Amino acid sequence: MSRRERPLSWAGRADRARRIGTCFARVYLRIRATRWIHQTLRPADMPKRWSALHRRNAEEIYQAAVGLRGLILKGCQFLGARADVLPPEYVERLSRLQDRVPPRTFEEVRRSVEHELQRPLGDCFPEFEERPLASASLAQVHRARLPDGRRVAVKVQYPEIASLVKSDLANLRLLFRAVDMLEADFDPMPLVEELGQAVPYELDFLNEARNAARIARDFEHRDDVLVPSIVSELSTRRLLVMEYIDGIKITDVARLRAAGVDLAWVSSTLVALFCEQLLVTGFFHADPHPGNLLVLPGEVPRIVLLDFGLAKELPPDFRKGVLDFAASLIQGDPVQMARALVELGFETRDGEPQALNEVAAVILHAAQEVRANSGLDPKLLRRLREEIPERVRRNPIVRIPHHLVLVGRVVGLLSGVQSSLGTHVDLLRAVAPFAFGSPPARSAQR
Repeated sequence: MSRRERPLSWAGRADRARRIGTCFARVYLRIRATRWIHQTLRPADMPKRWSALHRRNAEEIYQAAVGLRGLILKGCQFLGARADVLPPEYVERLSRLQDRVPPRTFEEVRRSVEHELQRPLGDCFPEFEERPLASASLAQVHRARLPDGRRVAVKVQYPEIASLVKSDLANLRLLFRAVDMLEADFDPMPLVEELGQAVPYELDFLNEARNAARIARDFEHRDDVLVPSIVSELSTRRLLVMEYIDGIKITDVARLRAAGVDLAWVSSTLVALFCEQLLVTGFFHADPHPGNLLVLPGEVPRIVLLDFGLAKELPPDFRKGVLDFAASLIQGDPVQMARALVELGFETRDGEPQALNEVAAVILHAAQEVRANSGLDPKLLRRLREEIPERVRRNPIVRIPHHLVLVGRVVGLLSGVQSSLGTHVDLLRAVAPFAFGSPPARSAQR
């Protein structure tokens, strides 16, 4: 084990388990108590009560995530991007975790960089800003300049993060098994397993460099997307040096408007980029939260994709499965939709398709309402969150393929970005050209 990887002591692991469990128990019991008051006493001021509860819980989760870091912080970053699902009180607080985590000291950063490169910091970077551009769950990024004058962003991994991730996974597995027993219609284990498979890849920055290079090649034909180039001679498993790009965060609506950027163009172009990845190239950026997406204004504005630690190769038959599902959705046939889900790899406990048939019927009805209303109504979204678990409770879906978990996560994150921008893209209309082999011409900003 490298001297820079600091293993957690038994006492450290026990303390993290206690802090995670205590935070979760408080949040969970408050929600259960408020739910009981709502359903039993029905006071007139319930909206205010729920809002106050959400603010209190969001603050406690935020403080726990900042204090614990590691995998807990990574999970909360994802939740902070879900403006389409979570109450605004959570989004407002947890969204700060995307790129504004309290940073490590410059001395810690210096030691990490010099350990990785086996040279003094100044030999590699004549200029290196002490204040980070961003600090997140696994690493923080500093702006620097190379001896040849190029401006770069230097991503420095926290030395103890590997041990934290291992400890957090064990704690979360134990905690969520308890949740599974308390909440019959909620199975959190696939999320834990997904994190357990994905995060080790994110800890290998050379893997991230390879992912970035591949997606850059896939988008060579487009002038509306930019992937920073990697400085490979200064990059290691725990240090990544890349081209610095000074863009605007994709959810910073005020700055985008001030720069003359059309928000509808941003939204539609972003969706098109991911349609192309999912349905044409078969390799996609699986973590498009707002901290990883910038907009570069100009005569031809561009969307900048950052942080390729989590990327995924889709199986060869994925596109066919999506086409079958889309065709049956357009035809209004929930039975065929359910069969397409099975082809994509969904499984039910007893092998019978009834649960998937019922879920497909709910999705079909929701899609019809969305198209009729030209958007996703919040009331419809709340109803879906209540109805789908009820439909599958008697015969729950027990396995969702790993790549589809990531695809669903991408769809959720993109939906959250659209909610933050206040825009709407007809997903069926956006997907159709890519699915059926005739991608549209790149849209110019109006």
